[in-house]
Amino acid sequence: MGWSSWNSLGEGVSYDVIRTEADGLAALNTHITSGARYEYVNIDEGWWRSGQRDESGNFIVDTTQWPGGMRAIARYIHDKGLKAGIYIDAGPQGCGKRPDGTHFVGSDFAHYDHDFLQFAQWGFDFVKVDFCGGLSKNYDPETTYRAIAQAIRRAHSQTGRLMTFSLCDGGMIPTSKLFPDYGEGPWVWGAGVGTMWRTTRDITPDFGSVTYNLAGNYHPDGQHTGYYNDPDMMVAAMGMSAVHDQAHVSLWAIAGAPMILGNDLAKRLAADTARLLTNPEVLAIDQDALGLQGLLVAQSGSQQIWAKLLAGTGQRAVVLFNNSTTDAQMVVTWDALGLVPSSQASVRDVWTRKDLGRFTASYTAPDVPAGGVTMLTVSGTETAPVAWEPGPLTGTATYSRCPACQSGRKITHLGTASFRGSVSTARGGFVEIGYINDGVQTAYAQLAMNGKRPTTLAFPPTGGDDGRLGAVTVYVPYEPGSNTLALSNADPSIPAPDIGYVVTVGGPVPLASAISTAH
Repeated sequence: MGWSSWNSLGEGVSYDVIRTEADGLAALNTHITSGARYEYVNIDEGWWRSGQRDESGNFIVDTTQWPGGMRAIARYIHDKGLKAGIYIDAGPQGCGKRPDGTHFVGSDFAHYDHDFLQFAQWGFDFVKVDFCGGLSKNYDPETTYRAIAQAIRRAHSQTGRLMTFSLCDGGMIPTSKLFPDYGEGPWVWGAGVGTMWRTTRDITPDFGSVTYNLAGNYHPDGQHTGYYNDPDMMVAAMGMSAVHDQAHVSLWAIAGAPMILGNDLAKRLAADTARLLTNPEVLAIDQDALGLQGLLVAQSGSQQIWAKLLAGTGQRAVVLFNNSTTDAQMVVTWDALGLVPSSQASVRDVWTRKDLGRFTASYTAPDVPAGGVTMLTVSGTETAPVAWEPGPLTGTATYSRCPACQSGRKITHLGTASFRGSVSTARGGFVEIGYINDGVQTAYAQLAMNGKRPTTLAFPPTGGDDGRLGAVTVYVPYEPGSNTLALSNADPSIPAPDIGYVVTVGGPVPLASAISTAH
């Protein structure tokens, strides 16, 4: 959660401008009564106006634009209780142009180690890396961003500052079969490389752009445990109608997308805008601990129902999205949410922050506004989890005793461990992985379903050395019938978790058909 300069300021950034925006973000946070708050102030393109380096390769910064250099603005942001972000291109030619028509400049393979170390030394906590220059140089996105990730890790080891890494290749799907990621976007390989990755073209402050990016961002099997699909910065409070603004914020929240504001926070916010951007229940849905992306569970013409699995037994978030020209009644069923179909569930309206009552089998929203949403939380009866049977262990993996684990034992020294399960749907679903990480740092493992390309999972510390279990939940592409899930050590130099169990858990049931933009 945070703010970025690009949408409202473009390349017009300076110390005084960013200082005022940081003040505005800090002031906005005072409206949030509980839970998650905005934390990043991200300076986008235009900060490196000179485009020059000194003899040692250091950025030459315009001290008229940045009195005291970049350390000074990072320090000011930190003094406001916030984190500081910066921007660079993966290639030597940046996206934007100066008034004389020449391109801003970026980085390249020869400079990655130096540049990201300098960002960390300046005190930046976040870095967004664009790909205009990478594209012009015909760099392969996956190879390039993996090299940058390694440079960021080396900078961390030297400075103790680990920067959040935002990949921004616009969701490019390479068309050259020479590229290792031919036919794939960063949602396939981004987890474990960066924290977030752009899935779409740049957003603009019109509702058609919002729905276009929403559709292009729909890759639920790519998002999990600290890794996020990014449909781009927010355009709320930038000229759309109040109904569309509320829909936009709701749809980004149900998607579990990074909530990076783009409006000008130096301007006084209307009371309605402040309420829109600081509703704690909406932000809690976006920032839910499971970190999952919401699924499209129903669609009829221009009406869509989105649902998100939340932490806690039987908890769901729902957006009824009516992208038509007339107000409409809309219905969500418990079956679509993965709750016991005939059971009762409690329903709450998130925007009005009012409990609506208990309902059996479904809830009908009487009047979803044209172009708008009704946003709900539903608390119901969960279907019973189904355990996956442990299969062969290879490499260093062994079993050891674990009284808290489902089978009384856990898999340690993770090499590769397989689990077998049988499902009746080909539309995917949710798997919960019970684990133990008694260290102080996040552990990592790779998950591969049915021998397909693996994705990286993050396993936060579970606390203490008493064998306490934690759990991560992942949306995975099932096949009907028997499935094999493999967990393996992501990197022998990085600790892996101990695995206690794998179970199928209930969750929203996605549509089998492809998503449309519904506009």
